Amino acid sequence: MKEQFFVHTDNYVKFTPAEKDLLAAVLTFRKVNAKTELVSFDKRTDQLFFLLKGCIRKYYVKDGEQITIHILTENNFVSAFDSLMTGSPSKEVIECLEPCELLTLKKADLETLYHQIPGMNELVRKLLEQTLIQFQQALTSFILDNPEERYKKLVAKNPGILQRVPQHMFATYLGITATSLSRIRKRILAKA
Repeated sequence: MKEQFFVHTDNYVKFTPAEKDLLAAVLTFRKVNAKTELVSFDKRTDQLFFLLKGCIRKYYVKDGEQITIHILTENNFVSAFDSLMTGSPSKEVIECLEPCELLTLKKADLETLYHQIPGMNELVRKLLEQTLIQFQQALTSFILDNPEERYKKLVAKNPGILQRVPQHMFATYLGITATSLSRIRKRILAKA
């Protein structure tokens, strides 16, 4: 399982075998059930997660409604980065939509690795850059694209996502109601 992690990190930084051993020693494997909250609202987190298997969503709660802000599948890093980096309580919830297999890295271990493995700083910087770009693209899409265009882009990028995420959660991610999502899907099917 840690091999999958290193195949992914090799896309960013090439760790030496000795560095991989140091990193592997502090990674913890976790298997969790669907509906498990990895990070809860108003709680601090000190963990960075790597998703080996499963589907996760990040969401906010506003006026009692859950608003999905990110959907992640295999080979992605995830955390409530504001809480992880500052130690503040999280404003978002990270929930497993399916049974998940994860590797976890505690912030204290990450801080130690920054000194032991020079490439760790580069890896985390690149991961945070990627996260920033994803959020900027999502914001741009909300400003420039209509809901149907957002739907098409998301499905094109991740075709199997509709089978993994309940329609009402997917709708909040697109910024629309489940009824509007249903209409969009019918229109697209009618055109095909």
